[in-house]
Amino acid sequence: MTEDTGDQPCGTRRQLLAGLAVSSASIAGCTTLPSFGQGVRFGSVDQPETGSPHYRDWIPTQDRGDQFDRVRTSLEYLEPDNRGADLLGTPYGGQGVKPGMDDIGVALSAFEWAVESRGSVVAKGSVNTDTVKAALEETGYQQYDNYEGYRIYERDDLQRVIAHGDNYVLFSGYIDEPLQFVGPRIDAESGRQTRLHEAESQFERMTDSVGAPPWTRIRPGTFTVDGSTAVLEARSVGFGGSIIYTTRSFLFEDGAGVSEQSIRDRISEYPEALEADRAEVTVDGDIATVVAKMPPDTFRDMDSIGLYDQPIITWGLAWEPGDSTALLTHEAGDSVDADLFTVYLQDVSAGANDGTDGPREPEPADAQFSDSYGRIGPGNSLSVDVSSQERWQILVRGEPASRNYVWTELVYFPPSLLDQ
Repeated sequence: MTEDTGDQPCGTRRQLLAGLAVSSASIAGCTTLPSFGQGVRFGSVDQPETGSPHYRDWIPTQDRGDQFDRVRTSLEYLEPDNRGADLLGTPYGGQGVKPGMDDIGVALSAFEWAVESRGSVVAKGSVNTDTVKAALEETGYQQYDNYEGYRIYERDDLQRVIAHGDNYVLFSGYIDEPLQFVGPRIDAESGRQTRLHEAESQFERMTDSVGAPPWTRIRPGTFTVDGSTAVLEARSVGFGGSIIYTTRSFLFEDGAGVSEQSIRDRISEYPEALEADRAEVTVDGDIATVVAKMPPDTFRDMDSIGLYDQPIITWGLAWEPGDSTALLTHEAGDSVDADLFTVYLQDVSAGANDGTDGPREPEPADAQFSDSYGRIGPGNSLSVDVSSQERWQILVRGEPASRNYVWTELVYFPPSLLDQ
C-alpha cells in the first residue's frame, strides 16, 4: 500500500485513527503521465465562487488524534449533490468520507455536505429518527446515551459510535469511551470548545483561502519549491457549465519568499496543469494557488481514482477470548461484488519478515467472501480462523479490479489482547 509521502503529484492517503476501527485510502501508482515535451498553457482562469469554510467549526483544537501529526490537520470536504456526476458520469470524491460512515438508512446524497477529519465524519442533513433506528436495528449498534440534543449509538465490538441530531449526523470510532471524539466536535460547533482554526493561524489562513468548494482535501504539506516545503496543501475540484476546475493551494511559512515563476516551473510535473486548457498561478504572501480548467473527458482520463464510488457498509465482528474463529459480518448498507474486499490476518506479535522493527505484513486469510458468495450484502458473514496466532488483527481492504487503488475498509484488534 503506497503511503502519501514525498511531494509527488499523485498520492493520497486517508487514515481513520479514531479508535480500533481504522479506515484508509491509498493510491498505488499515479494518474496519466504527461506527453513528452508538453508544456503548461498559462493564462487567466475565472473559477466559480466558493463558500466560506463552515466545516471547520466542527474541528476542535484538541483530541487524542493530535498525537498523529499527519492527520491532525487533514480533512476531506464534499457536497454530495455537487460532485460533477452529470459531467463525469460518476460523483467525484468521498474516499475519506464514505469509509468513515455507517449505514443509517439514507444515501450520502441525503446530506447537504460532509467533512471527514481525524477519522470522524460530520454530515449535515435532517434524517428521521425512525429511519435511523430501523437501519441500526439489525446491527450491533445500541443507544448508549444522549448528549447535547444528540442520540448516541455505540457498538463495542468495533468501538464505533454514531451521534444523531436534528440537523447533523456524526460517525466516529473511539478508544476509551464513546463520546471521546464526537463530543468535542459537537462542543466545537456550539462554541463550547476552541476550534482548530481559532487556535492555529496557519490552519485558519489555509481554510480561509480554500473556502468550501464542492470537493476539497487539505493535508500537511509535502510540496517543495526553492528549498521551502509547504506547511499545508490542498487540492480542490469545482464545476462550472461544462468545465472542470482543479485548484492546488500551498501554504508556506512566513518569509519563505516563494515566487510565482518558481511555482510555474514546479507545477510542470503535475498532469492536471499539463493537461489543462489553461492554468493560472498566483502568490499571495504565504499562499500559492494554481487553478486549472479542462473539459470533463480530460479530467476523467486523468483522475480515475477520485471517480471510484466507494460503498457505505456497516460491519460487525464477533469474537470472544478463547474463540478459534472471528465472525466478520456485512450487517447493513451497500451490496457489492464479493471479490471487491480481501480479508487479511496480521500477526502483530511477530517482527517484520525482513528483520526491521514493526509487525509482519498482513497476509490474506485462508477464507474469503468470494469463496462463498458472488456478491455480499446485509447478513453475509465470513469465519476467519485466528487460532494460529496469539496477538492478531483483521483487516478488510477494498481492492477494485478496475482501479489501481486500495483502501482499508476496517481494522479490528481485539481489546482484550492490548495488554498481552
